Amino acid sequence: MVDTDMGVDDAAALAWLLVSAEPSLDVVGVSTVFGNSSVDNAAANVFALLDSVGRSDIPVAVGAAAPRARPRSRLGALMHGNDGLWGSAPRSAPIAGDRDVARLYRDVLRSHPDTTLLTLGPLTNLAGVSTADPGVLHGFSRIVALGGAKVGGSITPVAETNFWQDPESAADVLSRALPITLVLRDAHAEFSLSDEDVRVLCAANSPAARFLAGPLSRYAAIVSTLAGGQLGLPDVVAAVYAAVPSTGLDVRPAYVKVVTDGDPLTRGQSIIGLTASEKIPMLEKLDRLEAAVARATTDAEFDLAAHLRAITARATDNADVVMKVATDRIAAMFVSTIVGGQRGSP
Repeated sequence: MVDTDMGVDDAAALAWLLVSAEPSLDVVGVSTVFGNSSVDNAAANVFALLDSVGRSDIPVAVGAAAPRARPRSRLGALMHGNDGLWGSAPRSAPIAGDRDVARLYRDVLRSHPDTTLLTLGPLTNLAGVSTADPGVLHGFSRIVALGGAKVGGSITPVAETNFWQDPESAADVLSRALPITLVLRDAHAEFSLSDEDVRVLCAANSPAARFLAGPLSRYAAIVSTLAGGQLGLPDVVAAVYAAVPSTGLDVRPAYVKVVTDGDPLTRGQSIIGLTASEKIPMLEKLDRLEAAVARATTDAEFDLAAHLRAITARATDNADVVMKVATDRIAAMFVSTIVGGQRGSP
């Protein structure tokens, strides 16, 4: 089950999932959300891709059109064009998808109880489903979400784009004790396709490659102009990891908080505690920590170590985080599958 804001890198990820021959991999539904473009543009792009690869049988639900607490950002048009795919997908109106994401998830879980939910955009749909029907998301065997960063950001110096788009929903989802794994920017920032990879993809004649050629070439040109580097596709990393977990080389349990207020530059930042020393200041105010340290120097009966253990016990880890992936392996799997419609060597 895929939840997507269906821009260029989403299309690449979904195309790989649709045509991959990975064992036990089958896309059983798609829900759309705002993000790279409007939610209706995302849905139109999904329908166009499904049609191009002969998978129009897959059910689609059209989800949230805006974040919980502010208007939708239009910054996605810079990388994805006004419609999310640089005008390459045919437009059909009105959008025919169901508008009830929770119902689609329930239907999918009834037919396919051992299902992974992969999210490629803001977590607004998941937060909405959790509010409307709190038990639904717990039915998924696991949730893999592209979002968050321990070091650095992609939309501001400290915030990753999907969490920045709707930090309130990200914080809500992380509070729900779900079986969630975050594919962090730390993991996908090292992934890229070479110029030769892009040329091979754009020259290939498979249905998926023909669909991706136009938007991918525009996207690559923008990336080259803005960043001067090779083409990164974060959504592809998340999709391949969701289907082939062994591509995750460093996956750790973590306590994750999301900044939902304050300075706009820090809004959407994910604070990720991996160790006790990182988690303690996330759970206790600094003045209280200073008081405890001061007490330990004057009160022989005070057990500072036990006090710190009690602080860390207040909250359990709420996510696994992917810190590093097998970038070369993922690139080879992606390119070979899209070009030839066959699984890349694992």
